[in-house]
Amino acid sequence: MEEEKKLYPFRLCSIEDAYSWGSEEFHIADLGYRDSIVRDGWLAGNALSEVMETYLDRLVGDNVFEWYGSQFPFQVKLLKVRGRMPLRVSPADELARQRYDALGKEKLWYVARAGREARLLLGFRVDTEASQFYNACTEGEPELFLNPVPLKAGQYYHIPAGVPHCIWGDADIVETSESSAMDFCLSGWGNEVSDEEFDPALGLVEALDFLEYSKLPSEKLLGFSMERGEDGPGNVVRMLHLPQFTSRLITLGDALKISSGNADSCVSYTCLRGEFSIQLPQDGDEKIDYLVVKAMETVLVPAEVEEFFLVPRASGTLLLETLVERRPETDPYVAADAGPLPDEEED
Repeated sequence: MEEEKKLYPFRLCSIEDAYSWGSEEFHIADLGYRDSIVRDGWLAGNALSEVMETYLDRLVGDNVFEWYGSQFPFQVKLLKVRGRMPLRVSPADELARQRYDALGKEKLWYVARAGREARLLLGFRVDTEASQFYNACTEGEPELFLNPVPLKAGQYYHIPAGVPHCIWGDADIVETSESSAMDFCLSGWGNEVSDEEFDPALGLVEALDFLEYSKLPSEKLLGFSMERGEDGPGNVVRMLHLPQFTSRLITLGDALKISSGNADSCVSYTCLRGEFSIQLPQDGDEKIDYLVVKAMETVLVPAEVEEFFLVPRASGTLLLETLVERRPETDPYVAADAGPLPDEEED
C-alpha cells in the first residue's frame, strides 16, 4: 500500500480585484466566487475548497472541523485603498445564519501603511436613529454621523459586526476575518458601486435593522497598543481573541519553534515586514528551509504539521499569525457543511 502523503506548509496564489477606490487582494479565500489556488508542492493547482473537501480535519484540525465542517474558517486579504472605500457593515453570525445561511463577519484591520491624510471611519460618534442615518446615506453624507480616525502604520482595529466602517485616503490594510462574503454596502459616496464588489441584495435597507446605532466607545477608536501579553513569549502579542479566530503579532528576531498539536488548528502567517522561512524538522537535529515567505505574502500551515520553526531572514521581520483556538463544545446548530460561531468575545 502506498504511504499516505503528509500535508505541508503552502502559499496560495493571490486574487486581486480592482475597483475605483483601489483594490482588494485575497491571500486566503474559500468563498465560492473567490477560491484561492495552492501555489507550492504537490497540491499546486488545487483550489483551497478542494483541499478542504479532501483533507478535512487534517487541514484545519479536529475541533475546527467539528465547528465549520467543510467550510475553511477564516480569510486573509490586503486592501489597497487609494480614495474613498464604500461604507460597509457586516452582520453577526446568528443573523447571517438565519437569513443567508452564511457566516457573519468579524474583522481585524492591521494598518501596514498609511498616507498623511488617511483615516478610518468607524462607528457612530453619537447615538443615532435608523431614520437619521438612512437619510444621511441617501443624501451622500453618512460621514456626519461617523467617527473619523487618523491612521498610523502599525495600528490595528477590531471591526465588530454591526459597526459601519471604511477607509478614506491612501492606506494598505491587512484584513483577517471570518470566511464570509457578508459585506453590506451602505454608501458609495455618490459613485457607482460594482455588483462584483457587493451583492445588490446586500444594501442599506437590508442592513438597517442590525446596525449598532449607539455611540462607539472612545477606546475603540484609539487603535490597539502593542503591549506584550502575559500568555506567551515577549515577542508575541495577542492582538485579538474571538471565538471565530485569534490573531497574534510576532516580532521575529530569532528562530521560533511552533508546536501546533495543542492548538488543533491550521495557522496562517502573513509577513508584514521583512522575510522569513519555515523550517521542518528532519531526522535527528537537522532542519531545512522548506519555504521562504517574503513581505506581504501569506503561508498556510495545516494542522497536520505539528512542529515547525519560523526563522527570520531579514532584521525587523514582523508576522501576523491567525488560527482558530480550541472550542470546549460543538455548536449543536452547526451542520456538517458549515455554520457560524457564537457572538464575539474580545479580550
